[in-house]
Amino acid sequence: MLELINFTSLSDEQKLMVLKWRNDERIAKFMKNKSVGKAEHFAFLERLKSIKDKIYFLVKDESEFIGVISFVDITKQSCEFGVYKNPELKGVGKKLLDLIKEYAFFTLKVGLLKAKAYNNNEKALALYENFGFKIYAKDGEFSYLELKNKTD
Repeated sequence: MLELINFTSLSDEQKLMVLKWRNDERIAKFMKNKSVGKAEHFAFLERLKSIKDKIYFLVKDESEFIGVISFVDITKQSCEFGVYKNPELKGVGKKLLDLIKEYAFFTLKVGLLKAKAYNNNEKALALYENFGFKIYAKDGEFSYLELKNKTD
C-alpha cells in the first residue's frame, strides 16, 4: 500500500533524506536547479504551507520510501507533475506514475495532466509515453507532454 506524506508534514529526518535524493547526481542532472542548499530546501518546505497551487509528497511503499511526486500550477482544468525516485531503487517508476495519474484524475479531478522532461532524459520520456502521454511541444531543452483524463 502506497502512502503519501505531504512535504508540509515531513519530519526533519525525512526533509534531509529528500534533500539528499534531490541533490544526488543521478537526480539533479535532470533538474533545472542542479543543487539545492539545506537552508533553501527548508525555506521552500515552509513556503509550501501557504501555497495553494502546489503540493509535494514523499511516497512510502510499506516500510520503504520510494520517491517524490509533485503537482504544480494546479487549476480546475489542469496541473503539471514532477517526479523523482529514491536513487537507490530500481523499478519504481511505474508505481509512481500510476499514483500520479490516480491523484491527478481522482483527487484533484483535473482534465489534463502535464509534464516536461529534458530531451535527453530518454527513460522518463519512454515511461511517460508508455503511460499514454503525448508530446505536444518541444524546444531545444525540453519535451512537453500531456495526458487527457479519460474519466471525464
